[in-house]
Amino acid sequence: MLPFLVPCNLQVNIVVMLQIKHSHDAFLTLCTDGIHNVLNSQEIVDLILSSQDPNEAARFVAEQAMLFGSEDNSTVIVVPFGAWGKFPSNNSLHFGFSRNLVGGRH
Repeated sequence: MLPFLVPCNLQVNIVVMLQIKHSHDAFLTLCTDGIHNVLNSQEIVDLILSSQDPNEAARFVAEQAMLFGSEDNSTVIVVPFGAWGKFPSNNSLHFGFSRNLVGGRH
C-alpha cells in the first residue's frame, strides 16, 4: 500500500504576550556576543547610564566594543522603560584590569 499525501492549507498563528511592569526598571538591553565577548554586564550598564537617550546608548556600547577589539557582530538594542534617566550615571567610567572606558557623551 502506498502512503497518501493529503494537501493541507493549515495556517497556525501563535501570539505570545508578556506584560512587563517596568516602572522601576530603566531599560532592557539585547546584545550579540560581539558585545559580551569584550564587555561585561556592569560595563554595558555603566555605558548606557552615561548616555542621554537609548540611541546614543546603543551607539556608545557598540563603539566601545569595537575599541576593545571585538571581532564579531556587535549589535545592541536598548529599550527604555519607565525609570529611564532616573538613575545617576557614573561619569568616571573606570574599570579594573587596566582598562578604561572612553568617558564622555558623544
